[in-house]
Formats: sequence, structure tokens, C-alpha cells
Amino acid sequence: MKLVVAALALMLLATQEQDNPEYQHWANCKPGSWVKNRMVMENQGKRIEYESVTRLLEVTGEKVVLEILTRMKKDDRAIDQPAKRHEIKAKAPPQGKTIAEKDEEITISGKALKCRLYEIETEATAKAPKVNLKAWMTKDIPGGVAKSEIFSEGMTVPIRTQALEWDKQ
Repeated sequence: MKLVVAALALMLLATQEQDNPEYQHWANCKPGSWVKNRMVMENQGKRIEYESVTRLLEVTGEKVVLEILTRMKKDDRAIDQPAKRHEIKAKAPPQGKTIAEKDEEITISGKALKCRLYEIETEATAKAPKVNLKAWMTKDIPGGVAKSEIFSEGMTVPIRTQALEWDKQ
């Protein structure tokens, strides 16, 4: 789950190292802010679901520090992952290019949210396929991600992520 969120933020960057949007979305919150997300994907015809709670632990001018708790649900089983700490730097190198951007209002968990929809794509490399991303970003949710869809070559359905609950302090 943390990789998806990190990919979302990194893909929002332009062509030179600059302010990291993922950092900015967390830095405008106070420690103790949190978001619960659900990510749904399919692997070899089987549905896999992850739920994560990401809590802001620390904010400085150089980084934010997060704690991420993740639970994987597959078939009738639930597997809890150990808590992980994740640092996000204030500056980051470029990733991907924005191919479309517009304002859009969406409803998440019964709440109308004003979002900025970004459509981003990355170039294919020897190590990674081309990735297309749609991300609905808002300042109302810690971390900024209201929902997203990630699609790459070889996938039959996109990986979908959506915020379920949050508390911005």
C-alpha cells in the first residue's frame, strides 16, 4: 500500500527535483492525523484487498515520518503486517509526466470532496513497464489521496485505492 501512495506522489512531480507533493499533503497536517485506505487488486484471477492506516508521527522542514499498519485480505484470511515507519522527503526527483489535470468533485465515504484529478504516465524501462495513473487529490485528507487507479502493461484490471476514513488535525 505504501508503494502505491509513494508512486502517486512521485508521479506528480515535473521535470526537475522540486517540492514533493506527497510531503506537502502530509506537512499541512499535525502529528496524529491519519487516513485509512483500501486497495483492491487482482492477481491471477484472485481478488486481493489491503487495508492500511497511515498515521503522521513527525513533521520537519526536510521530511515527514509516517507509521503504516497494513492488513491483507485474501479469500477468507486476513494477515496483519508489522507496523512500518516511512519517511517522505520534502524534495524528490521527477517521475512521470502529467497528461491531463482538472478539478472534479467526488463523494468518498459520504463526504463531497473537491479534488484535483491528475492523469499521469511513466515511460517503460527495462526494469518497469509503462504505468498510467489517475489520482484524485484533495487537501481535506491527510496524505491527499481520495482515490486512485493504477494500470500498467500486463494487468487486466487496474489497482484501485480509496480513502475510507480519516482525521486531519
